[in-house]
Amino acid sequence: MTSDQKHHPDSPTASHPQKKQLYVISISKLIIMASLSMGLYLYYWHYRHWLLIRGQHGLRLIPLLCTIFGALTIFFLMKKIVARCTQVNQPVEGSAIGVTLMFYTPILMIVSWEFYISEKVLDSLPLSFFTIIPIMLTLLYTTFFSVAMVQIQQSVNVCEGDACGFENSKITWPNVLWLIICWMPITALFGFLSTYAPLVMQ
Repeated sequence: MTSDQKHHPDSPTASHPQKKQLYVISISKLIIMASLSMGLYLYYWHYRHWLLIRGQHGLRLIPLLCTIFGALTIFFLMKKIVARCTQVNQPVEGSAIGVTLMFYTPILMIVSWEFYISEKVLDSLPLSFFTIIPIMLTLLYTTFFSVAMVQIQQSVNVCEGDACGFENSKITWPNVLWLIICWMPITALFGFLSTYAPLVMQ
């Protein structure tokens, strides 16, 4: 090493910590934030992943569009993650197709139940089925979707060298503020209904 390199650690030959290319977050924090925000946190989760994939320089149009249409870009997001893991020789839990199927299968089942079951079949079912089946399909969707998200994020954490997501495992004040903002519309709606519903019923 030359004397110039010793005195200038920022020289091109000096080693730099590798930039994160995917969004690292602990599994427990992801589940907590997604649950308490009624799933709205996943939009931020999508955006952070796409922002790191598509560019590091602030708000970009393409990451924003990928976030808005997250249900349509989930396959491509997982494909990018698998490619990144393969690049650094890290194991991947699941595949892009597998995760996408886990995401869409319960949705297709719910749509089929609502629109494609014939009236003749529905008339032959007991009344209790109309309560039990939607609940079961909703629970199935939640379970499949949660497993898919955990598979994606665990692969990301391993790929970025932080399998447990320690660097982003604490609930911070901005996270609390996010949750408050998510609940404000619902709180306002309940307040409106509790105030005006008795007047309408009179």
